[in-house]
Amino acid sequence: MCYTHIEIFRYEVRALTTHYGNSKVFMAFCDVTRLRILELLRKGEKSATFLREKVDAGQSTISHHMKILVESGVVLARKQGKWTFYSISKSGVQYASGLLRYLTSANKPYEPAELAEPIEPIEEKKPIEKTKEQRRSETLRPFTIVVDTSCDLHPEFIEEHDIKMMPIPFVLDGVEHSEGYWQDITGKEFYDALRKGGTAKTSQINPDAFVNAYTEYAEQDKDALFIILSGCLSATHQSSLIALTDIKEKYPNCNIYPVDSIAATSVGGLLTMLAVEKRNEGYSAEETAAYLEHKKHSLFGVFTVDDLMYLHRGGRLSKLSAVGGSILGIKPILGIQPDGSLGLKEKARGRDAALKLLVSQMERSVAPGSTIDKLLIPHTDCEEDAQKLAKLVKETFDVRNTDIILMGPVIGAHVGPGTVALVYESDLTREEFETEYYS
Repeated sequence: MCYTHIEIFRYEVRALTTHYGNSKVFMAFCDVTRLRILELLRKGEKSATFLREKVDAGQSTISHHMKILVESGVVLARKQGKWTFYSISKSGVQYASGLLRYLTSANKPYEPAELAEPIEPIEEKKPIEKTKEQRRSETLRPFTIVVDTSCDLHPEFIEEHDIKMMPIPFVLDGVEHSEGYWQDITGKEFYDALRKGGTAKTSQINPDAFVNAYTEYAEQDKDALFIILSGCLSATHQSSLIALTDIKEKYPNCNIYPVDSIAATSVGGLLTMLAVEKRNEGYSAEETAAYLEHKKHSLFGVFTVDDLMYLHRGGRLSKLSAVGGSILGIKPILGIQPDGSLGLKEKARGRDAALKLLVSQMERSVAPGSTIDKLLIPHTDCEEDAQKLAKLVKETFDVRNTDIILMGPVIGAHVGPGTVALVYESDLTREEFETEYYS
């Protein structure tokens, strides 16, 4: 007879396949991940997003397992808009109860309708798991994470994780500042100056600055990952590529990886957080860069501004529209597009309506009932509104970690005081979201 050995959590069992006629049902149960999914579904209907988070698997992996479970008849799928919800079918309960009994009792015919009796655990065999320290020690080459100052992360986080920064210069009322997170001017001073009619401008990081940074790592044969402001919003990323071409001529084997974040403010910050996680797990710079290139398309940022004139000065709104919108109390809802540019999503009349529309944008791109692991709320000196926005999000989603962050001058100069944003991760990509709602 043919025996197939599988691990079911703490049990090692034998499946007597000669007595099992339905191969699809057998396949449904013959996988540890699918058994974990079924255990979660025992507690009630769940969304694909919920299952992905609990099983810690990618979207394609969950889709593969759910296809097998649905085709076997063990699980039912229900569509609600663009979201899919899953539950165990009545026949699935029968299959499970009968199979679990006979998986642990050899040489007996399979009877799916018969209820299972309690299963006594046999000797536990714990898998050998590597610690984070072991994985880090096995990484061939550790690396440094470098970000520009548009990413809007807490200074404490930057220091704790030894993240290096490249300042994007800005000019306030004719005085140039090499911004390193409010080193020579406080956030309050910066935004108060703008409220009083001051003008602020930013410039790109030039190629020479990147050549100098790259050379430092190449000469020491060290790997580095650079996370850079969206190429659609600044020429900084183009500068990084020009510099990389130059440095490769002198150091052809250097491991320097510039990543266009296709993002601004704390969306780039969230991407940096993910890079830190992967580095801590033992990923190399090259592996982390590849991971970020994939993950960045699922990071969302939506925001509203208080004063439309800043968008006009930045060339994103005509003066007539800015003046007219200000008179009517129009508050635009803007978001980061798939290519990293900014796009208008909706318009609200009044501040409170704008905050609610930000949450509405999030509800469209994240499955109902999902857990939000990291919620970032950058703002330009309007913390009270940021707190209000955080409360609105928590009324709809289970939020594990919330960071309210004062936005730096690199982005703040272009949106002005009173801007507040939501930054989060979705199962959808930005392109999928745009196709669903705006095509």
